[in-house]
Amino acid sequence: MAGFAVDPEEVAGFAGRMLTASQEFGDGMLLAQEHFPAPLIAFGDTLAAEPAHAACQTATEAAMTAAGVLQAVLEGDVDRLYLVAFSIQQTDDDAGGLMGGLLGGG
Repeated sequence: MAGFAVDPEEVAGFAGRMLTASQEFGDGMLLAQEHFPAPLIAFGDTLAAEPAHAACQTATEAAMTAAGVLQAVLEGDVDRLYLVAFSIQQTDDDAGGLMGGLLGGG
């Protein structure tokens, strides 16, 4: 049966890149939020202007809520990746100590 190896430093590095991406995503959404919704005047002076503006505002709020949830999920995944990296390293260290003891080492 073939095994596999996982490098805890690679997992931790991936977690770090995911954290950076999550932070950049959040920053980008905050910058975008400054420009939405467009001002009421941008919808013209027809009877549909106010409802269209309100719909745009509602859609913007929903998009920002969804973006916040996505960022929270990404950050949770980052935490779990760091835990995996730590667990792998701990298991490797424990196994090395066990092997050293079995072989008469320290």
